[in-house]
Amino acid sequence: MGKRFVDNGDGTVTDTESGLMWKQTDGFQDEGIFYHWMKAYDYIRELNNVKFAGYLDWRMPNLEEAESLYDENTSIRDCDRFDIFIDPAFSPGGGYTTWTRDLRPHFGAVIFYYRYGHANVNNRDDPGKDSIRAVRTVEQ
Repeated sequence: MGKRFVDNGDGTVTDTESGLMWKQTDGFQDEGIFYHWMKAYDYIRELNNVKFAGYLDWRMPNLEEAESLYDENTSIRDCDRFDIFIDPAFSPGGGYTTWTRDLRPHFGAVIFYYRYGHANVNNRDDPGKDSIRAVRTVEQ
């Protein structure tokens, strides 16, 4: 049985189970800042503008996709040197959350916590200590 998460050698990681390709680093690692929802959206748009890794279809994950990275049996360290439970194919030193495209009433949006393995709703204007992980669907 092969590895589930494969480092593609171009700054991306492919999840062989879900058919998703993830950017190996998150927004915090790339820009050294935390994000409110709109800034996270801008980050994704910029990846497409520069055709990151040769692709134009990067997007914000939905909650199910974001949650699919969580695995309590493996971990790397986040920017605060705490464990986040995602595969070592991803680069350590990132944020411990990702915004998702799942929106909620009262200007909310869902974030997923890789430290704790659960989701929460934050105000889209709140930068907090949230980051963004970019994803795309691999052609099947």
